[in-house]
Amino acid sequence: MKTQLQFTVLATLIVALSFSLNASTINFEPEPYINDIPFSTEKIAAEYLYNQAVAEIFELNEEAYIDDIPFNTECIAANCIYHKALKVNFDLEEESYIDDIPFDTQKIAMQSKYEKALNEEFTFTEEPYVNDIPLELMHMKTQSIGLISNELNTLFARVK
Repeated sequence: MKTQLQFTVLATLIVALSFSLNASTINFEPEPYINDIPFSTEKIAAEYLYNQAVAEIFELNEEAYIDDIPFNTECIAANCIYHKALKVNFDLEEESYIDDIPFDTQKIAMQSKYEKALNEEFTFTEEPYVNDIPLELMHMKTQSIGLISNELNTLFARVK
């Protein structure tokens, strides 16, 4: 059995060597280039890779906020726009005067102030009574208060 195995191994080696010797002696002649492919394989491969890359779905993790800008960009942009607007010169034509206010604004303003003063409410806190006014002066004050109230009523009647 050993002899038969040795013989088989020896025969296999001889056959392998003969094939390798014969294979090394075969020389192919170079063929001329034949342009039989009517398209660019490089472009097709690039297009395929592009389509693969576009079809890929990326999921990016949300990054933490980094306060690396030490100033307010919105404020700076608004300031820049403001200064640009100041540099623009507008040449406007002088318009003729139009008397389109047929009333006296000062009179209307005073009337508005008067109406607001009449509608204003005053609240007073109750004070403790102090009897330090002599009786004679009290009667004089009452008469003068009566005169003042009569004069105010007359003024209100004139305004209305």
